[in-house]
Amino acid sequence: MSMNIYQKFTHWHDRLTVAGYYLACVALSIIFGAYIIEVFARYFLNAPQWWASEAVSYSLCACTFLMMPYVTWKKGHVAVALIFDLLPKNGARIAIWLTYLLGAIFCGFATWISMDETARQYINNIDLMAVKPVPKYLISIFIPFGFASSTLHFMRLLNFKDIDPDNMSAGEFGEG
Repeated sequence: MSMNIYQKFTHWHDRLTVAGYYLACVALSIIFGAYIIEVFARYFLNAPQWWASEAVSYSLCACTFLMMPYVTWKKGHVAVALIFDLLPKNGARIAIWLTYLLGAIFCGFATWISMDETARQYINNIDLMAVKPVPKYLISIFIPFGFASSTLHFMRLLNFKDIDPDNMSAGEFGEG
């Protein structure tokens, strides 16, 4: 049985999201490792490392925006589920749909702004001012990636018939 174009797209988008999840885990490991090395080198060897602080900040950016699409996909984003519990079922379904729509709109807008800035950094050859200058776009490219992929996940959640308000408070928003 062959998949249609939408199914293929969602399949590859899900795979990209999972790859981003694992890369975010690697970035988190880099943060952990850099802190361990820095503390050991600074306090036991009296040899602070110039690269540790930079590795932590760059990895934090990558980790945050590589993990963002996964959190959106799994509906782990912050939500005030009490509102959905207080509304009648159809009203809750509409409110949830509007929440996903606003998520898609605002993430799409953030994608546009951050991609424009990342392109500007690339075109103008802007470096991060650190001990070892790094092209800024190499770090900030994770920002539009995270917002763009999250936008697509929010758009995929907009299927009105798939929204079940009865299951929202039981973990649909990461509470369960």
